[in-house]
Amino acid sequence: MYILKHKDINVAALSINEEGNILSIKEVFVPEHLPLSCLTEDKKINSKRLIQWWNERGIPASRENFMAVMNEIKAAGKNNLLLECNGLSLTDHYWVADEKDVRKWQDVNFYENDFDNAIGELFFNKKKQDKIYGRNTPDISSDGNLRKRWIVGQDKKRFLLKAGKSPYMQEPVNEVIATIFCECLDIPHVKYSLEWEGDNPVSKCPNMTDTNIEFIEAIRVYYTKEPSFFENNKYKHYCNCALKLGVKNNIEMMDKMIVLDYLLLNHDRHFKNFGILRNSQTLDAVSAAPIFDSGSSLYHEDGLAAITLPERAKIRTECFDSLDNQLNFVQDWNWFDINKLKDISEKGKELLLSIPSVEKQRAEKISKIIDKRIQEIYKNYRRTGGQDA
Repeated sequence: MYILKHKDINVAALSINEEGNILSIKEVFVPEHLPLSCLTEDKKINSKRLIQWWNERGIPASRENFMAVMNEIKAAGKNNLLLECNGLSLTDHYWVADEKDVRKWQDVNFYENDFDNAIGELFFNKKKQDKIYGRNTPDISSDGNLRKRWIVGQDKKRFLLKAGKSPYMQEPVNEVIATIFCECLDIPHVKYSLEWEGDNPVSKCPNMTDTNIEFIEAIRVYYTKEPSFFENNKYKHYCNCALKLGVKNNIEMMDKMIVLDYLLLNHDRHFKNFGILRNSQTLDAVSAAPIFDSGSSLYHEDGLAAITLPERAKIRTECFDSLDNQLNFVQDWNWFDINKLKDISEKGKELLLSIPSVEKQRAEKISKIIDKRIQEIYKNYRRTGGQDA
């Protein structure tokens, strides 16, 4: 028997087999502390959603080098590996422990305690000669397809390193370009910097959560209220759910996220890379989460011939609608100032050219598209009655 814990709160008793799979929920002690959306509006336990939450908590099989890593560390399976690290992460404050385990949150959490880094480094092709790969690591519970690993900085802050994908390895630079846009437009964001692992670029960013504040994915927010059969406006439904949870700045952040994604041609904004921050003790919403994970943008995997001017129309996202149509959801443009974006396309080109695999002509095309997107956003801003400073 295992206990699902939220910090030191015993939330539920779970039957979990040796493979790390939840077989059943034996008892729920504190329903309100279940992962968000696992408790329905009428206070019923949604066991299917709790099992799904657990199954999606570990490293996805789609991550680059996944099978090679699993074979090297001789893992019995993804969920078994997750169980070996007690399901702990650097995203939220949930964990599981054997019912006889007397340890407290302060004894095990990755925010305050050291953790192993060998599995994370293995994703970057750094093998250990002794073949000992400790399971006590947040690298087992990190989501996403790109290779990544957690490190501890000199000031004890936790940082995430994330690689790019062949052939261009462009995603880390895109994160830095997104950071520049956010800084220019005063958009709350996770700040990314560019680092290098040998000849390959990686992005580096600080953790946006801490021992008091945890991140809740948008998909969990979305299903706090079941959309009706006739509900076909995902944007409206999500915003209503966030409002009901007390997220006061959600509309403001949605406006800014939609505009940023348009500027970056980000086709990978989905319901797991935006959301909210909440206090894990009180369960009160703190704010919408800052912008993060914008790397799959700016034609990051496309060759020169596929980058066209004018750019491809109606690139779809996995969230609400096409990048163009989503602009109709923006309610307030008063924060937008085109004058703050001067020379940003040139900065983007310089960053892209810092990657050896990105040729000059390709970087120049992307730079021109950034300029065009800025001008198109500006036209939309003026159509809505926006006035220049």
